[in-house]
Amino acid sequence: MPYAVPTPSEMFSDATSGAEVAQRFETYKSALSTQHARAQSGAEVFMPGVGIVADAGRQAELVGARVEAITKGLSADALAAVQGELDALKAVTADIGKDWTLTNPNSTGLVPYDLEAPAKLLVPRATPLRNSLPRSKGQGTARQFKRILGWSNSGTGGVADQMAFMDSGSISTAFGPVNLRRGAKIAYTSDSKSVAYVEQGLSDSVIWKAQFAGQGFQDIRSLSQTALLWATLGAEERGILLGRGASGNGYAGAISAPVISITSSANGGAVAAGTYYVKVTARGGGGESVVSNEVNTGALSGGANQFTVTVATEPTGALGYNLYVGTASGAETFVTSFAGNTITVLTTPVTGGAAMPVSDGTANANGYDGFLTVQADPAVSGYFKRHNASIATTGDEFLQAAFIGMYGANAIGNADRRLADPDEVWLDGQIRKVLGDYLKKTATSSAYRIALTESDAAGGATIGSVVNAIANQVTGKMVDLQVHPYMPLGCVLIRSRSLPVPDSEVSNTSEIVNVQDYMAIDWPVIQYTYDSSTYMYGSLVHYAPGWSGLVVGVLP
Repeated sequence: MPYAVPTPSEMFSDATSGAEVAQRFETYKSALSTQHARAQSGAEVFMPGVGIVADAGRQAELVGARVEAITKGLSADALAAVQGELDALKAVTADIGKDWTLTNPNSTGLVPYDLEAPAKLLVPRATPLRNSLPRSKGQGTARQFKRILGWSNSGTGGVADQMAFMDSGSISTAFGPVNLRRGAKIAYTSDSKSVAYVEQGLSDSVIWKAQFAGQGFQDIRSLSQTALLWATLGAEERGILLGRGASGNGYAGAISAPVISITSSANGGAVAAGTYYVKVTARGGGGESVVSNEVNTGALSGGANQFTVTVATEPTGALGYNLYVGTASGAETFVTSFAGNTITVLTTPVTGGAAMPVSDGTANANGYDGFLTVQADPAVSGYFKRHNASIATTGDEFLQAAFIGMYGANAIGNADRRLADPDEVWLDGQIRKVLGDYLKKTATSSAYRIALTESDAAGGATIGSVVNAIANQVTGKMVDLQVHPYMPLGCVLIRSRSLPVPDSEVSNTSEIVNVQDYMAIDWPVIQYTYDSSTYMYGSLVHYAPGWSGLVVGVLP
């Protein structure tokens, strides 16, 4: 299916009026045109590993031309007076020209242009996390940072609490080899982390025929570049939510295979007689793990059979599972996906689907860790829970349990009391619908009602309930509830945008750090097409994952 170019109202979905949409669209086109003009003038080049930089070779050519023009315009006496300075300038020009040219360090004909300014104007509906995350400039090939995880009486990092009572007349506290009368020294825990920057990019192509046919109607190449930028933003959004990088780059690495078991029954279902062999893979944001151990139902007879597959050992990072079934050992094919740790097969499985993966697909060697990957790791997440149950009768209880855990209201001893007060909850549309249905089915007459206006009585009524926020019963805060278009079924991300710690010097819990933000390259025309690509170099950095959390296996 061909990619549909977004409309201006989709590109600027946060605009409050049609006039604002039109104004921002014109500003976007102006920013894009400005970058094209700068690129075509030769003022900038792309240096691999660095990004878009000033074209010193081109500048040297311009300097040389200016020197030549000045030389021709001067009288003999004036020329003699400034000849030394001009000779020095020519020498500098020659040295620059030897090191920087239009063919070094990049290939002849590449025309790069910076898309950061136009990209910041876009606020498409499909990229809510990208729209809200701060972006900063990176350097080098990796982001290194240190974090203070806890200190005395902070309730974090597993550091023991300390009382400050003392007797100043007798206390003796050593700082190194020196003992002095002073209060007891507090304790800290910290860690150091380094994550490699990774590259992202997509491409598009416009055939000459389409470009020429569109002249007088629309600028096809401009539409192509807009669609390419839009697609790049969408790809980045998926990476922000679902990405999982390689462990060697400082990221989580592959999800291990699950371990499964099976039980069967001769009653209650409609599975035909036979023996069924089963394997399961774990799903991460980017793909599937290697397959689990193989189990089988044993020989089933009759036509009322059913069997239940249980993921007995759920690997760290698993967001859900894929079920593979076959009638012969080793010949299982894809049947369905499921979110909890069990699935009951009531009808004869239809085999012949996709083959089992032969290698891990959960980790991308060129990727970084997204929110779901980081928060699914109990070692760093502020709260992680495999709910593995329906919420149709319990409503928001699973969220209230998360709020209690993230705040530390149930902490005992030296357990963390981080006082996290989340700002937003992200889930899939089906779970949000169930929460709305729960409200309708369980609310008392005073808490829920249908109100009919005069116009409704004449022409109909609007009914239904939408849950827009969840009350955090620990802190009293209303937490925004939002649907994410790419959220896997059963996953609920609970996110803090800031820390409840004064002067923490951590202004953002997560941040996009790019050495080179959005840029595009128009490739040399070597055939009947105009080809373009986008490029980014950086990473998503999680400074404080301990103040956010994740619940998986939330069933409708």
